[in-house]
Amino acid sequence: MANEDSYLVDANLGLYLVADGMGGHAGGAHASAMCADVVNRVVRRGMGRLVGMSSSDVSDAISEILSISVSEASARIFDHAQADRTLQGMGTTLTGMLFFGGKGYVVHVGDSRAYLLRAGTCRQITTDHSWLNEQIEAGLLSEEEAQSSDLKHIITRSVGYERAVEADILTVNVSFGDVYLLCSDGFANYISSEELAELAIEYHYADLPRVCVDLALERGGEDNITVVVVLACNDYDDRKAVRKMAKTVADTLPALP
Repeated sequence: MANEDSYLVDANLGLYLVADGMGGHAGGAHASAMCADVVNRVVRRGMGRLVGMSSSDVSDAISEILSISVSEASARIFDHAQADRTLQGMGTTLTGMLFFGGKGYVVHVGDSRAYLLRAGTCRQITTDHSWLNEQIEAGLLSEEEAQSSDLKHIITRSVGYERAVEADILTVNVSFGDVYLLCSDGFANYISSEELAELAIEYHYADLPRVCVDLALERGGEDNITVVVVLACNDYDDRKAVRKMAKTVADTLPALP
């Protein structure tokens, strides 16, 4: 099976992403890789905004940086597809977290997911942008009916399918020992939050990605499966904002290759 998923693990920046491409192998793989790359570059440049900023303004600034990074990625993917007929219709989901100053900032578009595993419990942080989830929220389908539906692949929001997209931005207070799991729907479709909580108790966090992928495959997983696990530990965080970015991220950005 051709892999259309991409992921990013940038521990120095504190940025972790999972992207699940769509639009055929060539388009999907290209869209997800391009999304992860653009978001990483824009966030890295945007961290210069935090220099000299009061702590009370940092959360709003980071939320804006993440929002702009997704807008930039969506525009670039869309424009690239318009210039190449073989890539038209490509797009990607995006679920990621940026950790800074004791908080986790979640950025989300589509039906990839972020989970918080804390003290033996599991909570889905993100809300799926999918047709099925909209039917559940409208009271037209039960969760049990949705679980057995053949329409799980229909998403209502993605990065790059249209030029403009709005990302969900959430802020989480990070506690020592938290485990954050980011995954594509190739895993999420085959497990419940309750089961995931049990796995986190039974296995060491470093083994969770392998265990999760194996479980999805055992249950008949036919889609690409990507799982990224992040442990919040008490290591001293000495990262500094990059001082060479004096302008805000909203200013004109250097062209990306």
